[in-house]
Amino acid sequence: MVRPLPIAKPAHSAWPCRLAGLVAAGISLLAPAAGQEVELRWDVPQGDIYEGQTFPLTLEVTATTSGGGGFVQLFPQPLELPIQIEAFGAISNLSLAPRVDGGETAVVLDGQVRRAEREPSEPGVTVLRFTHLAWARRSGSIRLPEIAGQYATTSGFREDLVRGQVPLDRQERTSRGPSRSINVLPLPETDQPIDFEGAVGPMTMEASVRPNRAVVGETIQLVVTLVGGSLNEGQAEPRLEPLEGLRLVGTRSEELREDARLGRAFRFDLEVTSSTPTRTPAATLTVFDPESEPPSYTRIRSDPVPIAIRSLPADRAAQADMETAPAPGEADLRASTESREEPRLIWTPAVAAFIALLALVSALRKRRERGGGPP
Repeated sequence: MVRPLPIAKPAHSAWPCRLAGLVAAGISLLAPAAGQEVELRWDVPQGDIYEGQTFPLTLEVTATTSGGGGFVQLFPQPLELPIQIEAFGAISNLSLAPRVDGGETAVVLDGQVRRAEREPSEPGVTVLRFTHLAWARRSGSIRLPEIAGQYATTSGFREDLVRGQVPLDRQERTSRGPSRSINVLPLPETDQPIDFEGAVGPMTMEASVRPNRAVVGETIQLVVTLVGGSLNEGQAEPRLEPLEGLRLVGTRSEELREDARLGRAFRFDLEVTSSTPTRTPAATLTVFDPESEPPSYTRIRSDPVPIAIRSLPADRAAQADMETAPAPGEADLRASTESREEPRLIWTPAVAAFIALLALVSALRKRRERGGGPP
């Protein structure tokens, strides 16, 4: 909640002085604050942007101070640059990855305190850049909204033993950054591979395995890491080339963040069924690369990872066979037991009808006997 510092009231009491003060205040509100200004603007990369392509979307904040004036704190929590900005929260039709804060200079951005490193600049000028990784969910023209900033300035400060620096005056200011349009191109349909699932690069693929030594019957885990680009909201996944002796029994994935780039790690659980394999299967993924010349579809592939597989030891193999095979005489005993089982009555419609007839005859006989006895 914004709670500005109190404004000191002037001590003048004469009407001419009050009128002069009001006129001066009106002029100061209409004219720009000399020496303290804030400039807001969007910064997007040059060149074509395709649907699904990740790109850095940056808000650049430039604050200028000179002379004895400066910016007045807006919140109870002091900030290095007390400015309140609304920018990324009003964006639609773009997906934004969470931003990792870093730096010593803080502002209020979209209702939260955000920090960034100061960019190299001239004395009295503070330049901050807040960057999100973004990607367009559809093609066409996407409009970035107007940026709104609020702050307060003063012509100078006085020292107070209790409150420290107290502004001599206070002027509420606003700054507007212009909106901007981004033209997002659709993915080409010409020469689009049939196995394309929407992955847009550029991206790198690496593979690792653990453990790299195993015994037949054990399970190893192949980790395929993709960094950069986007995977169509998780719908695009790498495929493993078939390899005899390894059977896929499970897969899962998790998001990664590496050097301001997005990524995803896919974990494939492989059961070792024979001692034949000497390497893991290669993983492949069809990707559209907008940075290739010309932009085109390509297939990236991970290198197989060497592994060492040992056969099951003879004693363990014999033990496994004993656990799965029937005990001596168990098969003959089971057969003899089944042969000695008493025959079971098979219920058929004819048998059911015969039993019903016997029950009816028995009931009539008992009724006749009760009717012929003494009263």
